[in-house]
Amino acid sequence: MLSPKIALNDDLHGGEDAPDGSQTAYNNSDVETGMTSKKHSIHRNSKKISQESSNMEINVPDSNPREQPGIFRSIVRLSKRFSLSASPYTDKNKTVTVSAGNTVNNLKEQEEECNAVENQDVKGTIENKLPLSVMEINQLISKNNLLEANENINKLEEELLNERDPEKDEETFQEYTKRVRDFNLLCDELAKQIMSIFTNSLTISKQNGNILCLAFKVVELEEAADKKWQERLNHSGINCFRRPRKWQDLWRETVRKSVEERITKVFLPTKEQETSWLALHLTHLQQTILEDLKIVKDLVQKCYPEKYNIFNMYTKCYHESVSSHLECIQQKHLELIELYPFLNWIINTYKSGDVMSHPDLSPEVNVQELGPLLDQKVIENVMDKYAKELKIVISNLMKNTLEEEKKKWLEFEAQEPELMMGHYHSDMVFHISQMIHEYVSKSGDISNKLKDKALQISLDELTDLIHCYQQHLKDKKKSISNPLPLLIVGINSCIDLREYVRSLKQNNAVHAGKVEETLNNVVRELNKILSDDILLQVKLCFKKLMTKKWLSSNQDFNQIISIAEKYCEEFRKMKQANCQFVKEYITQIMKQRIYCKSSRQRDTAANKIREELGAIHSVYKEHGSTALWLFPVTQDLSDFIGSKKNELETKLNKLHMDFPDIGEEHVSALLYFRGISRGRKKINLIKFFNQLRKDPEGSVPESRHLLFEQIAVPAPLGCMPLFT
Repeated sequence: MLSPKIALNDDLHGGEDAPDGSQTAYNNSDVETGMTSKKHSIHRNSKKISQESSNMEINVPDSNPREQPGIFRSIVRLSKRFSLSASPYTDKNKTVTVSAGNTVNNLKEQEEECNAVENQDVKGTIENKLPLSVMEINQLISKNNLLEANENINKLEEELLNERDPEKDEETFQEYTKRVRDFNLLCDELAKQIMSIFTNSLTISKQNGNILCLAFKVVELEEAADKKWQERLNHSGINCFRRPRKWQDLWRETVRKSVEERITKVFLPTKEQETSWLALHLTHLQQTILEDLKIVKDLVQKCYPEKYNIFNMYTKCYHESVSSHLECIQQKHLELIELYPFLNWIINTYKSGDVMSHPDLSPEVNVQELGPLLDQKVIENVMDKYAKELKIVISNLMKNTLEEEKKKWLEFEAQEPELMMGHYHSDMVFHISQMIHEYVSKSGDISNKLKDKALQISLDELTDLIHCYQQHLKDKKKSISNPLPLLIVGINSCIDLREYVRSLKQNNAVHAGKVEETLNNVVRELNKILSDDILLQVKLCFKKLMTKKWLSSNQDFNQIISIAEKYCEEFRKMKQANCQFVKEYITQIMKQRIYCKSSRQRDTAANKIREELGAIHSVYKEHGSTALWLFPVTQDLSDFIGSKKNELETKLNKLHMDFPDIGEEHVSALLYFRGISRGRKKINLIKFFNQLRKDPEGSVPESRHLLFEQIAVPAPLGCMPLFT
């Protein structure tokens, strides 16, 4: 509020830019000249002057008016010039005393509603009358009697323009200059008060919206005056001190800054105060936007003419301020726990029914017109940061999961691993699958592109984990006396992982396919390690099969069955049946150590194979094996070896149908076993087999089990058989 120290200065128009864009208020040294320095003489030498026409008493200094402060000089001058004519704003029965220490009595409060303000007669009761004093105008401003204050300021400007005389003497010019300074201070004070009202519109509209109506009415009046001045600018004799005032531009800028200040003051905890500081901040930001815009819609916009579309203006201001605010936040180093809520809020929450599409703001807000909160390049940059942080987090979680798994291995020598549905079980796969699902799903909430990236990162990190897991299993196996439970847990875990990865192939076939192949290799290698340890005990017995002695002896095979029965109980706890005894048995057939040229030898060998493979299958079945798919191999091999020549194509077709992974090298070894090592018959049978493989129905379905593919065939020993 302007004080009695309103000052005078030597400059006619003021020194700096004012809040309205033209000229400003003045510095403290300017303001504190005048009345303060001579306050004691004013009271000492004053005398009362009575005017019969007005019943008004005014303290006027005795001394020369030119030596007194600007405010009182104005009063003295006006009293002499106009014989202190009664002001229309002073009741004739009321005494108004003006001095350095007291203020003008309160004027009537302006309590009309907004519509009344817009429709009131702007002629005013002081038209063609003298303006109030500087102090009185200042009191009008402080009491928010804005229309009256503005009209008096304009009248004061008109009076000053009328009194402008380039031929004034020095003293008169100095007095005139100080009065102009007082006028400028009043303009600045009114602008400051009005803009303060606009700054606090959200609060004021709830308490007394009439004040906001009055403030904007003044802005409209001054905008009209600016336009009128602009239209007459080139005409001669057009003068003013503060045109254009551009208060409408100042109003828009004030609203923008007030919104910006609201956004910057939203609660923003530090990372030390709250781990999820950014998510919490965005929640408060969301609440602030929604509550503020609801006030604008329900209250503020009613204080403005409809043509200004105030709600839309505020909405854009909030959108731009939030955009700038988030732009600053994204420049900080954000971790994954911060990047996810940041991206999700920008891309999904902001324009959803939780914020801008909230029912309380509809249908006024058109989210399509708002545009994105951040530039697309900025969003992509944040997504790149998200991907990098995600890779670090998933990698660390994978390593931690593996470390936890290794701790459990220490217990396997003392106690049996955990069983689930009869199989050795580990929680590792569950934790890994849950982790991948969580991060891929969350990333998908942001965008499909980020979802694909998250899946790719997860599969890459899973591949690294599998290799580490495999190596740690192999190292641990060397340090324990009974590695069988450990190896079975490892095989089961890889099988579970493989099933989970297969479920991801529809989203990323390339990367999921590579991981699946890695797991297949690991399962095969671990199976081989397990089988090698067991088969080492019967290795010599297997080498004695498929020989001439074997045709008439069961001793070596009986030892094999004894070992198989010993370990089959453990094999039951594997999710994938261990068929190593069957595979090893068939491998001996492929080694081409016997050449059954006669039909009697072929019949004997066929019966022997049928009995022995049948015995192995019986052991598997007794111990709960689920490898039913393996059982037909017993009949198929024995039938092919023992069949007549004219039945070979039929038996070969049956063998291929049951086990489509059988290869030409396996067929060639079987032909050798039954006495066909060369000649037209072999060529025709191989040709027939290759034709079977070309048939679309002969291809290996993905779901079929593999048997022969994992059985290696040694190079032929030569044309002559080793045994006949």
